[in-house]
Amino acid sequence: MRRAFALLALLTLPGVATAQSRPRTGPGGRPPSSPADRRGPDVFGGLSYTHAGEAGLKGWHLSGTVPFDGKLRGGSIRLVADLSGHYGTFGSADLGQVTFLAGPRLAWSRRRVTPFAQVLAGVSRARTSLPGAEPPLSVSDTDWGGAVGAGADYRLARRWAVRGQADLILVRGEGVSDANPRLSLGGVYRFGR
Repeated sequence: MRRAFALLALLTLPGVATAQSRPRTGPGGRPPSSPADRRGPDVFGGLSYTHAGEAGLKGWHLSGTVPFDGKLRGGSIRLVADLSGHYGTFGSADLGQVTFLAGPRLAWSRRRVTPFAQVLAGVSRARTSLPGAEPPLSVSDTDWGGAVGAGADYRLARRWAVRGQADLILVRGEGVSDANPRLSLGGVYRFGR
């Protein structure tokens, strides 16, 4: 009986050793992904500030990302949809700016901190009104825009993180280009595993 167990052990040992030396694979036979890649979509909401021309505008910032099947130099690629609105006054004029952008984001997961960099493109709609004028005057303009930026998420819990982000919003319309810094701070909720 002992010889039978010994023979069985010798026959199965090479298979066990081979299975242990083989790298583990994820879905579809691919290597397992990092924790940043396994996350599903995420949403961000927070407060934001931009300096448009001579005016400092305060507002809100919303964005969402979904994972994209690709990697670049150890990071994961995500697709971003970004919406922000900023409002304020300058002199006697009321100002408003709403920007919608989309594009790729490269993120690197480092334990609790996930830094990222992104390049986005889209449109920006600016509104200027003079409520004291008779009759009240209001002008709106929609122009092409883009943004380059970076930020970082600090994980607070399994699904929650806090994000700080800085972008340079680029707007071009009627032959004039403008570059406005945007700073945002808020919370992130992650879906998925």
